[in-house]
Amino acid sequence: MYKILIVEDEAIAAEYLKIILEKRGWEVVDIVDNGEDAIKSIYQSNPQLVLMDIMIRGPKSGCEVAMDIRRISHCSIVFATAYADDEMINYAMDVNADGYIMKPYSEREIIATISLLSAKHNHHNPLKTSKIKGGFVFNHETHLLYKNFELIQLGPKALKLLQMLCSNKTSYVHYEKLYAHIWDDEINLKKLQMLIYRIREICEYDFIENINGVGYQIKIDYSL
Repeated sequence: MYKILIVEDEAIAAEYLKIILEKRGWEVVDIVDNGEDAIKSIYQSNPQLVLMDIMIRGPKSGCEVAMDIRRISHCSIVFATAYADDEMINYAMDVNADGYIMKPYSEREIIATISLLSAKHNHHNPLKTSKIKGGFVFNHETHLLYKNFELIQLGPKALKLLQMLCSNKTSYVHYEKLYAHIWDDEINLKKLQMLIYRIREICEYDFIENINGVGYQIKIDYSL
């Protein structure tokens, strides 16, 4: 699971971030409000990403703490700031930050920024992903679908279907088993067919094979 450390001195803002991140399937390993605790948390939990406010408690700013983090970790760093002036941008460049998010926080911006970093991270950890025909990648930790590091906007039922197919990628999944994984009511193959049709329509590619009379199978790309 993609692990994130939040460094934010506003408790309400930190909890808001935590809710957004966990809703997307990422793990918030800790919330701290100062540089000293941030360094301790990195040693203890080894996050893949530090999401850090530039203005935090303690003698060091977020930019100064980021320089300390760079000495002990290869994790990504994304700054949160209410100021997008040249000075702040230069600070971010000085520590090779992977991005910054403007305050007040936008859920859409947060998800877009971190989804990209999570996808890049898992590109270098292939056992945590399934590579699908058409250049698509399914992330087994976040249960999200990407193409060329871009998040594909699918609903929760579509993602549950892909999760089941990718977890059984060497064989087909029977209609009834697939349906029961997504819905709790009596089986209705029309609903299942419509869901798969929507996935094909959104992705503009057909990587789900219908095994006539038995079930569906994902088309894995073994050439990558």
